Amino acid sequence: MSEWGIPYMGSKGGIAESIAINFPKAEHFYDLFGGGFSMTHCMLTTKAKNYKHFHYNEIKPHIVDVVRRAMAGEFNYATFKPPWISRAEFHEKKYTDGYVCSCWSFGNNGEGYLFSEDIEEYKRTMHMAVVFGEFNSLAKDVFKFDKWPANAKTIKQRRFYLRQLIEHYRKTKLPSVLIPFLSDKQKASLAAHRPFQELQQLESLERLDQLRKLRKLQQLERLTLTSLDYRAVEILPNSVVYCDIPYKGTAEYGNSFNHQEFFDWAATRTFPVFISEYDVPDKRFKLVYEVNKRCILTQSGDSNKVKKERLYWNGVAVG
Repeated sequence: MSEWGIPYMGSKGGIAESIAINFPKAEHFYDLFGGGFSMTHCMLTTKAKNYKHFHYNEIKPHIVDVVRRAMAGEFNYATFKPPWISRAEFHEKKYTDGYVCSCWSFGNNGEGYLFSEDIEEYKRTMHMAVVFGEFNSLAKDVFKFDKWPANAKTIKQRRFYLRQLIEHYRKTKLPSVLIPFLSDKQKASLAAHRPFQELQQLESLERLDQLRKLRKLQQLERLTLTSLDYRAVEILPNSVVYCDIPYKGTAEYGNSFNHQEFFDWAATRTFPVFISEYDVPDKRFKLVYEVNKRCILTQSGDSNKVKKERLYWNGVAVG
């Protein structure tokens, strides 16, 4: 598995396993800034023998809630038919509903709506057809039918059908009703016979797939979930603590963060604290690992920049 946890801004999902190999064995593992649950998910799955107990903490209660709901199996397609979340509903619920926040925000940032206004109506139409079998005039023009065939009964099958259909149109002729939903870049791709993804994908449902994965998670009796300030979490003896703090110079995570106060806290702990950051110039911490990762959170807006993710340690051994 290459992706862990739920959709979340700054997730370590793609590099969690490479980070995890640097943690020593102990009785307890704490994911103190747990965010999208990626590190805890990875540790429970790949390092279950190294720890007796796992502790996930995330200060935002609606994120903890959606992780708990996902593990309980709430987002299984057999019982959960994902509703369409409008722009207005997203902004009403983004700070209180973890499902809305994680699956319907642009770049998983929890702030902006997933779709631009230009593409929103197309996405809503396809969502309603794929999830609920409801065909408005646009859906009928795209699919050329108003009822799903027998080989497209499930949401997964219908998503695949849509991807294949759009790819077919791209190679032959895109229906005129879809042209208004294309960006200038996509129109250029169409003219050059290059694939484009935005019409093919229903991003909210793809993100829902990540939530659905958590229902298979084992070892749950060894897991504790909390929603506290990092300083309020009781760290038990014989523990390893991992902190994926908000990075300096990146997009805000919805709450202010005092980096100097955190580093003073971490440097004075009597247990090992491992910290993810781009750079920690504080000499009290040792660099133990670094890996390249594509950065999508820079203030400059450069989404193609590759930066080094680094793991630092306060120098304290497990005791």
